[in-house]
Amino acid sequence: MRGAARRLSALAAALLLCLGLGACGGETMTRFDAAAYVSGVLDETYKGTWDNAFLDLVDLTEGEAQDAYEAALEEEYRRFAYQFDLNDDALTDETRQAALDLLAQVCAKAQYTVQGATALDETRYAVEVSVRPLDLFVQVREDALDDFREAFAQTYAGVDLEGLTAEERAGLETEYENQWALGIIGLCEDRLGLAAYRDVERILVLVAPDDEGYYTMGDNDFNNLSTLILPY
Repeated sequence: MRGAARRLSALAAALLLCLGLGACGGETMTRFDAAAYVSGVLDETYKGTWDNAFLDLVDLTEGEAQDAYEAALEEEYRRFAYQFDLNDDALTDETRQAALDLLAQVCAKAQYTVQGATALDETRYAVEVSVRPLDLFVQVREDALDDFREAFAQTYAGVDLEGLTAEERAGLETEYENQWALGIIGLCEDRLGLAAYRDVERILVLVAPDDEGYYTMGDNDFNNLSTLILPY
């Protein structure tokens, strides 16, 4: 089995599912390899953990696996920012790090089990994954977001933008966006211990060679799996 594709030279490449670096190239793959690959990628992505067997399977170093985990957190941050209207361009490093710290805790709670792999033909494998979706973000959206949005709007309702200089407006915008983001983070942190798991759902993902002959999961399959694990 040849070495893994080295795609860590650019963050964008690493963020391609945060999994492209986990491609396992070679002439053959077994059902066990396919199941171990998916399980290892999920542990790397959500838990930030891996063992030597997985590193050997995908030919990665500890440092590269850590890079992949951090890239995965960045990808989850983009989902989080989009879903809760965070303006990343206006956020301070401290606010952004607070969001990443939150997401690291949330991702660590992900529950999934790789059930096994079935050979579809000589090169492709269907891997079954059982997931218990974590409802934290759904709870926040359904139970707390509207009240927070209303209270937040009231906080800035009396601001006279016309009376502000350009510099003051820029400062106000930065404050506004960071307070909104920190408020959303706080809502999630307050409910982190109350988050519950939904009923088990099962999903099949395809492990197959890409155009370069390296085994990987397809973009759509991993996106569907991610959406199931941490729904918004």
